[in-house]
Amino acid sequence: MKYLIILLVLATTILAWVDDDGRDSSIPVGPLPPGSDAIMLNIIDTFQVTSAGQMLGLDTQDGSSQLVVMDSNAELIRGVSMGTGNPLWTYPTPRTFTFGCCHNWPVPYGWYVNCFVDSEMYYYSSGTWNVAFTNPAGNHGRGMDFQNDGNYIWETYSSGTTYRIYRIDETGAYSYYSVPEVPGQMSGLTTFPYNSNLGVFVTCYNVQEWFLYEFDGSSMIYKGSGSPGLSNFSKSLGLAYHPDTDTFFWNYKVYDTIRWIAEVQFAETALEQSTWGSIKANF
Repeated sequence: MKYLIILLVLATTILAWVDDDGRDSSIPVGPLPPGSDAIMLNIIDTFQVTSAGQMLGLDTQDGSSQLVVMDSNAELIRGVSMGTGNPLWTYPTPRTFTFGCCHNWPVPYGWYVNCFVDSEMYYYSSGTWNVAFTNPAGNHGRGMDFQNDGNYIWETYSSGTTYRIYRIDETGAYSYYSVPEVPGQMSGLTTFPYNSNLGVFVTCYNVQEWFLYEFDGSSMIYKGSGSPGLSNFSKSLGLAYHPDTDTFFWNYKVYDTIRWIAEVQFAETALEQSTWGSIKANF
């Protein structure tokens, strides 16, 4: 019996794989949690980035109309114009299989990227990449964002049926928060001002719904989810918030291979604002 178990474990390991977008086939996809209509997501614009062969993590440039795209296959971080996707600049990445990217701002200005085949957090400044620290999310980290007021990197973590959001300072010290409501492997993450606290949106590869959390400084409070309502959908990837427009940018696939970016407005339903917490407690 012991040998049979070993063979079964080996067979499971062999059959599991991580694709070019970082999607891990060994992580199950579960049902959506209650409150899947707690938020409204309105797509106000869509565009493509024809210069990018791949689009994974996203970020924005404060004070400008620039969007940042991780083109992992090309080993580039691309700056493009919001709304058109026209190329503006590029920075090389330290390697392939990078997913998340985020920058600290203002000085010292630099880029952090993670990787889904190693456990390093890389940092780019003054034309040079270095290993900043060992990524506490290991190779399970995907979407990232940088919180300027506090200098924290926020990062998703998904392994098996364990889902967490990490908050990491620039020395590599960290804390993490369980987010069991998400139904599968997380991809994108972004932070934004919310209720005098910090809002955290995350997406999952296999569903188009976004999942909203409120961080009050010590706890991660689940607020509900909502769908952009695409008629065709294959995969959800990067996510970013732009404070100048107060809108979100979402990178996704349709028809298995076609990559788009949508600009999205967010609002909460009256139900979520007034009664969702008590309704959730009854499930």
